[in-house]
Amino acid sequence: MKLSALARESGVSTASIKYYIHVGILLPGRKRNATTAEYSQAHVDRLCLITCLRRELGSPIESIAALTRAIDDETLENIELMGICQRLALEASNVLKSTVGSSSPSEPEPEPATAAAAEPEPAPAPKPFENDIRDVLQELGWRDISPTAVASMAGVLEELSASGYPVGRDTILRHIQALTEIAGRNTAPITDCLSRDRICVEVVRGITMHNRLLVATSALVHASLSAMPRSSQS
Repeated sequence: MKLSALARESGVSTASIKYYIHVGILLPGRKRNATTAEYSQAHVDRLCLITCLRRELGSPIESIAALTRAIDDETLENIELMGICQRLALEASNVLKSTVGSSSPSEPEPEPATAAAAEPEPAPAPKPFENDIRDVLQELGWRDISPTAVASMAGVLEELSASGYPVGRDTILRHIQALTEIAGRNTAPITDCLSRDRICVEVVRGITMHNRLLVATSALVHASLSAMPRSSQS
């Protein structure tokens, strides 16, 4: 397809497409002649991912560039790729604290940006509840494959505990069990049949959109239960 068709198919303006090619997060089309290039479904998938990251997470070009390099690195397994997407989504939702800023998810920045990766951050010290979470995962027979998710859950548990809520292994197990069926349904469509760009889109959308649903549902359930009459304590 030509550039104009790619813009219609992806919903991304031609100016933005040219900018994304310029900063290196979208590969150029295959040249047909001096003025025309051909684009493929791979370009549509990449633009879908870029749009998702910009609109849903407000990810800066530097973060998107790091992810697209990971996608294009064929030595990196899909499960590792999904972990990178998970970290981006958790950082954007402030569940996982990050020092990386975000830029506007609208049209391209006026000045060119480089696709160089930021300096890696030092590994954070383990949080107090991380070992408890890993013990629960082992008890369930699950692989401990996401240090990012473990660290983010431990951080939230630490904040709950500091606020006076009782937190322990039972809290961890109860929440994991409650979400298992929902997560199973949400992750079912994510298969190796999808392009790596589409896998990343599904992971980012799954985390961000379903997190919103979980928060809204939690508010509804807590409000409903709070309004119910309670038996008096003797």
